[in-house]
Amino acid sequence: MLLSGGNTLLHHSYRLVNDENRLQEGVDMLEQQREQLIQIRDYLLTDEYVEFMARRVFGLVKPGERLVIVEAPAPEPAPERSDLTWWQRLFSGQ
Repeated sequence: MLLSGGNTLLHHSYRLVNDENRLQEGVDMLEQQREQLIQIRDYLLTDEYVEFMARRVFGLVKPGERLVIVEAPAPEPAPERSDLTWWQRLFSGQ
């Protein structure tokens, strides 16, 4: 009976240690996420981010600057498929 009680106590102790380790890993992960969120918050509060949003998203400029919009070149037409014969290209509209 003493052996059975000792075995049960050992089993519960082992389980509690595993639970504690698992929970500590969860706490560590949450602390890392918290630190990352704090860094993101701090960046979002900087003048650098505010200026980025004002320029890129809202198209604002500082006094004395000019807004220049550069359009991308038109895409080149797709090359003809060389694996088709001339009559396949003629009748398929390519």
